[in-house]
Amino acid sequence: MKRPKTIVVTSNKGGSGKTPITINIAAWGLSQDPPLKVLAIDINHTNQDLFQAMRHLRFTDERKYETTFSLEGVGTAHYIPLSDTLHLVRPQIFKPLTSEQMLRIVTESASAFADEQESTPFEPDLIVVDSNYCFPIFRVDVDMKLDLDPLTFMNVWSITSPHELRLPKEYRMTINSFKTLYNDPDWDKKHFIHVFSILEKDRTLTSEMMKMISRRRGIYTVPGSDDLADLYRKIAEDEKVDSEGYSFDHIQLKVFSPILAEIDSLVMESPWDYSEDILNARWIERINIFLTQTKKFPLNVLPLPHYYPFLRKSVVDIILRERVDLELVRLLFSDFYKWMDMYLTRFFNEP
Repeated sequence: MKRPKTIVVTSNKGGSGKTPITINIAAWGLSQDPPLKVLAIDINHTNQDLFQAMRHLRFTDERKYETTFSLEGVGTAHYIPLSDTLHLVRPQIFKPLTSEQMLRIVTESASAFADEQESTPFEPDLIVVDSNYCFPIFRVDVDMKLDLDPLTFMNVWSITSPHELRLPKEYRMTINSFKTLYNDPDWDKKHFIHVFSILEKDRTLTSEMMKMISRRRGIYTVPGSDDLADLYRKIAEDEKVDSEGYSFDHIQLKVFSPILAEIDSLVMESPWDYSEDILNARWIERINIFLTQTKKFPLNVLPLPHYYPFLRKSVVDIILRERVDLELVRLLFSDFYKWMDMYLTRFFNEP
């Protein structure tokens, strides 16, 4: 059996964009030529929006319904074989899973479902997991044996939780457990992806109607975001630019530490300037400096320099529709899908 690529989306904060990112990763895989076989897993214990959204994706006129099956160590789970290229899984009970349970649902769902249905097991090329978990919870037993390529985590950092950046010990311990598990001292240079998103401005003041009207435009930027977007795009799309992955400690030193120092200074000297725009500008400026200094495609750094307020609305749109096709999913996410496509194409084409 071939070994699939597995991406687990995590964050230190709820509402940071994990589900939209996960949907777009799945959509990217399904949009390849030929399409990748994608197993989309929703272990979000507060909502299962990934599962609820992706179940409406229709490849034919035939409607597929979820079937329960029993997964040892996890309990009852739901499974939908939507097509030859997309299967969906979710636990039945809304509860946090241990790292062992998460690994079990990733590695055994398809075969356990096939055994109960007496069918041929689905063999995915890409497994994508919407977790609603903070990365340190995934610390693994270093004696585990996994029939998987090294797990890749896409971690969305939020500037609204800067205390997480001050406490790298828990992250470092989990990273070290994966280094030991895979006997790879450089595991984090490719398999721990730092996603930097910016805050939505005036969320409570922006009506749903305004979001719908402005959805197709490049809405809401902050100082420097256009420059960062242009710089990152040039780097990502230029095949002559070398790629490089960076250790967690390197990102901590070059990105997190300067940002935290700037925030501390801002709070002490100009607390009245402590606003979303200022905080966003700090993120953007620091990532811009990082890219300018390194002059390489950062394999495990993904900046999202524009916040798209319609991301949440796009997920809801998919959930509420009776059916959607892959083209409509890409259209609903618009420029955000194009941005993810740009990154994922470069990331997966690296040796």
